[in-house]
Amino acid sequence: MTPRTIYFDESGFTGSNLLDPAQPVFAIASAAIEEQRAADILAEAFPNYQGPEYKFANIWNGTQRSGLLRLAAHLCAFEHLAFIYAIDKRFAVLTKIADFLIEPCFTDAGYDFYDEGFCWKYTNYIHFGLTTFAPPTLLTTLVANYQRFSRNPSEQTLAALADQLGLMRRSVEKELTIFFEQMELGARLFTKYNDLATFKQSNELQSTTMAAIIAHWRQRFSEDFAVVHDASSNFLRGKDIWDRITNSNVPKQMHRLGDGSYVEFPLRVVSTTPMNSLDSRAVQFCDILAGVGAKYFDPRTAANDREFMNSLIEAGISNIPYNGIRPQPVFPDRIPPKRLTGPDTVDQMTRIIFGRHNDKR
Repeated sequence: MTPRTIYFDESGFTGSNLLDPAQPVFAIASAAIEEQRAADILAEAFPNYQGPEYKFANIWNGTQRSGLLRLAAHLCAFEHLAFIYAIDKRFAVLTKIADFLIEPCFTDAGYDFYDEGFCWKYTNYIHFGLTTFAPPTLLTTLVANYQRFSRNPSEQTLAALADQLGLMRRSVEKELTIFFEQMELGARLFTKYNDLATFKQSNELQSTTMAAIIAHWRQRFSEDFAVVHDASSNFLRGKDIWDRITNSNVPKQMHRLGDGSYVEFPLRVVSTTPMNSLDSRAVQFCDILAGVGAKYFDPRTAANDREFMNSLIEAGISNIPYNGIRPQPVFPDRIPPKRLTGPDTVDQMTRIIFGRHNDKR
């Protein structure tokens, strides 16, 4: 069976700095589109475009923005052929706080913190509490303190984080006390569960996002996948993890995802190829979709820009399925979560990434 080629491009990558105020959203768009079809669509949507390659930033900030409406009209045929994954980076930091400060104690107590998307739902619960019962500065201060530690993990920055969380715990409304008790306890016990010398994974978004996107495609198509991504992207920074996740020697298994759905491993990615975006209209097509996704979910998009984005949705952008990490009013069905009955989804993924099968590569 001929592999299905899936193209990727991204918007809003800021490395380990997840709180860059100029780019609050990270988005990756993917599409199973042929090069010629991408070229035809882009030429029709932007007939007067000047430049060697189509770039969302040039279109949005130039005179070709109306062409996005023509592009959107083509997307009714892409319901199963494109996908956007968008991350609110500040909320992602909050999920990291839940992952690394709150989850270990839940697990030690015998609960599955990830079953049926509990981690994400619980983070929504925390976010709702912070934005309802506290001044806006508290959430900003909380994520900034965690980022300060996570970007430079040491005994000193960890102690400072724990002290800050203790100060917050003593000063917040009673509705929020439990969250800060959990965070502070997690910070005090952090070295029981993590090695500060090797703790760098907390700010990684790209490889895990690519894996989530491939899981989306694997749930929908039976072919092997040939991945093509923009060579100028930062994807290769996480190439080792990507190679491990897509290792063909991973034992065949159904892996439960954080939202409770399942994906079959191996993911059957038979090749991953960087391509100069100048040479690929399909990659450029993804650049535009990623830019639209990042702009749409950017809370700073307002007034006339927001009206235009709403027009794009009505014109056809709404046909593109999307997922990601953003605050939503979806909360846990039960607290605490279900009891552990085996390795949780994170432990299972760790085995996939670092299992003995990876020694065979």
